[in-house]
Amino acid sequence: MRPLSITHVVRQFYPGVGGMEECVLQLARHQTGDGHQVRVVTVDTIFDQPQTRTLPHQETHHGIEIRRVPWRGSKRYPVAPGVLGVLGKADLVHVHGVDFLSDYLALTQPIHRRPLVLSTHGGFFHTQFAGRMKLVYFQCITRTLLTRYAALAASSQSDLERFSQIRKCNLELIENGVTVDKFRGLAKRDARTILYFGRLAPNKGLEALISWFAALVAADPEWRLILAGRPMGVTTARLRAQAEALAVTDRVELIDTPSDAQIAELIGRASVYASASTYEGFGLAAIEGASAHLYPLLNDIPPFRRTVEGLGFGRIVEFSDPSTARQFAQDWPSITLPDGAMIDATVTNRFGWRGHVDAFEALYRRVLDRRRAG
Repeated sequence: MRPLSITHVVRQFYPGVGGMEECVLQLARHQTGDGHQVRVVTVDTIFDQPQTRTLPHQETHHGIEIRRVPWRGSKRYPVAPGVLGVLGKADLVHVHGVDFLSDYLALTQPIHRRPLVLSTHGGFFHTQFAGRMKLVYFQCITRTLLTRYAALAASSQSDLERFSQIRKCNLELIENGVTVDKFRGLAKRDARTILYFGRLAPNKGLEALISWFAALVAADPEWRLILAGRPMGVTTARLRAQAEALAVTDRVELIDTPSDAQIAELIGRASVYASASTYEGFGLAAIEGASAHLYPLLNDIPPFRRTVEGLGFGRIVEFSDPSTARQFAQDWPSITLPDGAMIDATVTNRFGWRGHVDAFEALYRRVLDRRRAG
């Protein structure tokens, strides 16, 4: 089969960090390695940086051509019409997330005439902000605009259920892959340290996690908590103030915008990955934690239940209930993980990138075959 020319469109990309950025980066790297010509189109700044700087409008990273365009408005809906001029001679455009970029490329599809594929990445339901308006927009505007997309890839089972309300045909589940070797086996199994790494964002439930941790320390004062991530609506100062109010400051460590190397060092001091997130499109960091042999301690939401089910180890916790912290403290000495080789095999087979990359290529070729036939 001939190589394809693929353009990915995503609001944030390298050097930004986060679940969507990592997903697009790894998908594009694998596709480049498979011989395809890959371009990523994104906006020209990283949201929530203390000192905003304009990034180069053209760059190459790991063999991937990056084109960046100016934007204005809100980071929730970054208006960037310049995307239309940098799609390149793509056989197909793969859009990630539901925002201005997905809406605009749908509206202008009769102009650019490229077949469109969408990965949902949780849609725009990560927070309760403007919840009623979002539902109306989703049921009316999003439903209409998605008719311009040749196919939709739901990034999680919950996305599949939500998007099937407005799209019945050419919708399938293709979950995000995970870079399973980045932190493989780095955890310190005998440590009494809980680590969270990911965005410091309102939907991540970080204040609930600190409150839960305070109950854990009351039951077993040997435990420590590390919170590491880029502030995206929640500041380290706010989290530190809560830790002080709960008298656990000496047990809580806050790391602002860690590099992968820093995260690897933190994993080497921890035995548990915890997330009290109230909404996840997929939950990438929890699986990266599991690949490092951290024990997953996850909030009771559908994506995390699927994660624990797929891994075969871990615990679902109601973080608003302090009695679960006391129960975890009591149970921890008897909790055992599978051996490292079994964890590695499970994570690779269930969440590794190869199968997901192949599923996307099969989807692309079905879309292009239908286009030629129609």
